[in-house]
Amino acid sequence: MRLSQSLFFLVAAALALAVGSVYAADEVGKDKSDPGFQALDKDKDGSISKSEAMGNAELRKNFDKHDANHDGKLSRGEYLSAMTKKDAKTAKEKISDTLQKNKEYKAEQKREREAGTGSTR
Repeated sequence: MRLSQSLFFLVAAALALAVGSVYAADEVGKDKSDPGFQALDKDKDGSISKSEAMGNAELRKNFDKHDANHDGKLSRGEYLSAMTKKDAKTAKEKISDTLQKNKEYKAEQKREREAGTGSTR
């Protein structure tokens, strides 16, 4: 069970990174389906400055970490990389929470069965 969970997380993370890297081509203005980047890029210069990043909690807290080339702004690729990592982390947390709830549910079901039948199993 532990191995299958680890493999699942590994595959999920790899998929998230692969999808992010596909979209990370730094072609300014060509991706009309990314309203997040476009909405944050208030001056439409193709990058997100520190002041523009204040509109996104993740970028506000970790701007310097996500600014891979340390030029003081986030390119579309840096933005997408940051959001992909955030989404992968959120997905992992949700999956872990669901697995824990499922484990607790099964344990409760087992206790109820044992209490109802007098079984010691």
